[in-house]
Amino acid sequence: MKKQKAFRMGFSRGVIVANEKDSAVHVAKLMEEHDIGAVVILRKEKLMGIVSERDLARRVIAKGLSPKNAKVKDFMTKKVTAAEFSDGIKKIYQTLCEVKFRHLPIMDKGKLMGIASQRDVLYSLSPK
Repeated sequence: MKKQKAFRMGFSRGVIVANEKDSAVHVAKLMEEHDIGAVVILRKEKLMGIVSERDLARRVIAKGLSPKNAKVKDFMTKKVTAAEFSDGIKKIYQTLCEVKFRHLPIMDKGKLMGIASQRDVLYSLSPK
């Protein structure tokens, strides 16, 4: 899936998503294949969670779980903070500063539109 920049906001459209029943190995392969640090978890277009590289390291590998058998639903971050696209880049930046997460799903009227990483937001705010 080719990523496109969402207007001048700098975050990627075409978010890579996974299912709650997928394995840790599957999610890690998605991250490697798409060169990303987080995968959004959806159930019928509803945001259920997010899995980051940190989740894989701390909640699967460090706990000694089998990456082939560990299911996303058991180690994903379930309390996900998201932002609305209409919030604008400054509000999205502010939200990222206030939460402990490095990736922020971007919604548009309840539908997943993209994902913003801290790096994406910093690049968007830097002088061009």
